[in-house]
Amino acid sequence: MIYLEDVEDIFERIKAVYGFVPRIFQILSKNPELLRVYFEKSQMLMISSMGYGLSLEEIELIATGAAAALGSEHCLDTHLEVLKSYGVDEDKVLCAILIGGMIAETSSLSKSLRNFEGVYQTR
Repeated sequence: MIYLEDVEDIFERIKAVYGFVPRIFQILSKNPELLRVYFEKSQMLMISSMGYGLSLEEIELIATGAAAALGSEHCLDTHLEVLKSYGVDEDKVLCAILIGGMIAETSSLSKSLRNFEGVYQTR
């Protein structure tokens, strides 16, 4: 069982990375066990990624590109704030957003063009 102190400890650890507690963690805190599991998963991904040589800046740029690709405005806002607090050059951040957007476009086109080929190119 997880206690309020544990939630506060998790929040402090999150603040150490982000400078604030993103909304997703705030909502999950209403079910502390789910918060703990989600936080631990996030921590393991961060630690593993850093173990493979990715910096916090690179991890945040990847997250920013993914948020842009998925159209997740709240996640995008969170990761933009983190990147700004890290002092990351805005041109790098813009590139991450554009690459994410390009991937989303490519995904949409690849699915649509397969359907197109299936209908028009098989005649």
